Amino acid sequence: MADTKKLTTNLKRIQGQVGGITRMIESGKSCEAILTQISVAISSLKGVGKNLLVDEAEKCGSSSQSKENYAKLLKRYL
Repeated sequence: MADTKKLTTNLKRIQGQVGGITRMIESGKSCEAILTQISVAISSLKGVGKNLLVDEAEKCGSSSQSKENYAKLLKRYL
């Protein structure tokens, strides 16, 4: 598994970002500012997904079943 501590730290940061977006909406911040923060959160989530895919690729090995599973993950993610 990818560095669990790093992934959890990133996910907690993303939770904070999403909480901040909620507060921005509640306080009537501009649409542009809100959308910018949404874009940042999405980018962060994609980074977590990429780290997981890299980890999966490294343990894929030569098994045909492993390669099929990895291909399914790639199709779903990309």
